[in-house]
Amino acid sequence: MFRFIILVASSLSLAAAIQFTDCATDRSNTALTVHQLDFSPSPVTFPGDLHVTLNLTINRPISLLFVDVVLEKNTLGIWSKVPCVSNIGTCDNIDACTIMDRILNGSSLVSQDLGQQVDAMLLSALGHKAHCPIQPENLFINDYTIKLQAIPGALSLISTGKYRVKISVKDDPTNPDNLGCMQFQANIGVPTPGVG
Repeated sequence: MFRFIILVASSLSLAAAIQFTDCATDRSNTALTVHQLDFSPSPVTFPGDLHVTLNLTINRPISLLFVDVVLEKNTLGIWSKVPCVSNIGTCDNIDACTIMDRILNGSSLVSQDLGQQVDAMLLSALGHKAHCPIQPENLFINDYTIKLQAIPGALSLISTGKYRVKISVKDDPTNPDNLGCMQFQANIGVPTPGVG
């Protein structure tokens, strides 16, 4: 779960001092509470360094974990959902317990590299590998640096912009209620030649 939140957020190159909101459907039953979420610089560029600060609490044991993501891009003032492609975009019922293994064992070197960095960060913060079932605990990551690789040329042109993100977690893919949820806005940038 921790790995999935970091992967989604870091692949979107978020703005610094993220303003996020809690969108849990039943706050009395929340299994995940995010206290702080920051990524910098703003906007993050690919390639570049992403500085991560995350403080969250798992309030109770979670055996199975599924994630719904709504990803919208602002184009000319209109918010449009980004379709789901390989578990990136607006996707439902992503199995967060198995996705990290698929990323680490997949064919994409960029995904493997990011997955290995996230694994190392979580191991450092937790003192153990993050895996399901998830036990109650606190996670605090303070200004950890992740090295982002370049986005391929044509993709970088269409991915640059402002995004709105909603991440909901649940323990049953058929349940409309979530165990925790957060919404925030993100910006993706590309390096400007000759600047910096």
